[in-house]
Amino acid sequence: MDWQELTEKLKRMGVQVGIEKKPDRPLKKHRDISQLLTGHEIKTIYGSVFSSLHHYPNSYQHGNQKIVPSLQLTKIASWARSSQPDQLKLEDLVFLDTETTGLSSGTGTIAFMVGAARFIDNELVLEQFFLRNPAEETAMVTALAEFCDGMRGIVTYNGKSFDIPILNTRFILQGMRSPFIDLPHYDLLHLTRRIWRNRLAQCNLGNIEQQILCLQRDDSEIPGYLVPEFYNQYLRDGNAEPLVGVFYHNKVDVISLAALFAFFADLFANPKAWETKEIKDLTSVGRLIESLGDSELAEEIYIKGYHLDRPQEERLELLLRKARLHKRNGQYHLALPLWEEASQIGSLDALLEMAKYHEHINKNFKRAFEICNQAIELVSTSKSLKQTAALSSWQHRLNRLNARLSK
Repeated sequence: MDWQELTEKLKRMGVQVGIEKKPDRPLKKHRDISQLLTGHEIKTIYGSVFSSLHHYPNSYQHGNQKIVPSLQLTKIASWARSSQPDQLKLEDLVFLDTETTGLSSGTGTIAFMVGAARFIDNELVLEQFFLRNPAEETAMVTALAEFCDGMRGIVTYNGKSFDIPILNTRFILQGMRSPFIDLPHYDLLHLTRRIWRNRLAQCNLGNIEQQILCLQRDDSEIPGYLVPEFYNQYLRDGNAEPLVGVFYHNKVDVISLAALFAFFADLFANPKAWETKEIKDLTSVGRLIESLGDSELAEEIYIKGYHLDRPQEERLELLLRKARLHKRNGQYHLALPLWEEASQIGSLDALLEMAKYHEHINKNFKRAFEICNQAIELVSTSKSLKQTAALSSWQHRLNRLNARLSK
């Protein structure tokens, strides 16, 4: 959507664009949010707050992904450092996303909308708590805490850095203890980056929806950067119509959290079953599994990626990771062919490993000397500053080997 299309869309929604003109006649009375959306009042001891409630059956599919995992949650719970990972149930989790008055997490930023969802009685129940005015904040955080009662984990997207610190602050300012403190936190942005940052240009939720979930939002979608201004204008003029798009934006965000969590939970439970043709993705998953201490499973994933028919340059990291595992296990006869293959792609790291092996373990100084010359030639023709900086180190190694060969 270009700027002109966005401008026309905003005008149709009643949003003032450009310099505001003085009206010739009294402004019409705007409709309340309750007249624009299906919702209800939640009554608390501190007053009422507006909520929009949605239900999605467990069979619901979001893009190409179901919202319920097919396998156990033990592995992903272990990743989140749950104290009892084998006891985690899907019903224990709350999927949460906020819309705020600003992009900082300071005390002046208010979460005017909180979308929270839980699995209850074979469906995903999504509730959107909305501040019609800031005076309702105590009622809203009270209602949110009641909705989250009994949860054993929180699922967000960048929530560790943004959503949860803001909510913790808002609870404190209302004189309440935040229900999110000390809970296992499944921040899916962290997982997303670990798996796709080497292949995708952006790991924001919108791009992940399109590239991974194959989801396209409809025309109700509002760009996230406009959300604070829409709410601020609503507070000024009472026009709730533009906020319909904000409710849609928030709702899809929360459902995407459930879908992505289901994807990651199944991926952790059985990574070998993932049907992907992207060698970079399998390499990243292998690295993730390796970091969790399961080298044997990581090796199987690397083997699966190794057999994919992909360009050589895409294979480089996988070759090095696979060789690293063999080296760690003392299996140099398996690591050497991988380093050889990686060196043909132009990997200095592979050449270094080969040179160290032949000098210090195999004691084949002549072969180590040849590898050093190969590396120096590669560095000399490289335009990479990092590789050029390694020239002196290679020259030092070459001189040492030359001295050994001269004895």
